[in-house]
Amino acid sequence: MSARPEDDPLDRHALVVAVWLAGGFVAATLLSIGLERGSFVVTLAAFGAALAAFIGHVIVNEVFQTGFTPRELGLGLVGAVAGLVAIGLGGLVSPEFRATGFLPASLGLIGLAAAVIVYMLIRHGVRGAFDAFDVIRDFRR
Repeated sequence: MSARPEDDPLDRHALVVAVWLAGGFVAATLLSIGLERGSFVVTLAAFGAALAAFIGHVIVNEVFQTGFTPRELGLGLVGAVAGLVAIGLGGLVSPEFRATGFLPASLGLIGLAAAVIVYMLIRHGVRGAFDAFDVIRDFRR
């Protein structure tokens, strides 16, 4: 039985969900353990698992010759902002988090942001990556 081209979006979605469920579960578990025990390495490993899920998503996109959908981009931005807010509030409120978890969590988010930037530079080039964020140009005549 051969695959039909109209099933490609559904197959891609299923693969992306499977990649993020596996990677997200490992990342959430490692992050919980790392922050609970104050372990620098385990907390960084959680962000490594999230990075592996992101790389898996990029591989799925390349296999299906697509990019990230607008909903995936929105979800990623909401997740990044939620992580920044959580780290900021944790640093302000919890002295224990400030002492043991702030640095690895900050380094992990910086690493994920760097991976996204490198992906954009490789996929779209410098000009294309800049144009993706240059929304002011859309309002010019």
